[in-house]
Amino acid sequence: MFDPVMEQLTAIAQDAWLFLVGLLVIVALLGGLYFVLQGTLGAAFGGGRMTSVAIVGSIGIIVLVLFAFLVLPELGGFLKGFQPDPPF
Repeated sequence: MFDPVMEQLTAIAQDAWLFLVGLLVIVALLGGLYFVLQGTLGAAFGGGRMTSVAIVGSIGIIVLVLFAFLVLPELGGFLKGFQPDPPF
């Protein structure tokens, strides 16, 4: 009874997940480019603080992307185990 609806919802969820993954990759690339340019300018003009902020920002982006791609899918699989069975 609910199988056709669930198939449609699953297809929509997969498309939404792919869109969000693509968006995350694009935002991470743009953020990385920003920090690389900021670090380069800081190194070129002798701004040590600017360079260190760029390095820390780049590491932060890498950590966030790794968290998104490694931890969140595992957490979703873990939480799926708690899904109750249908009552009928």
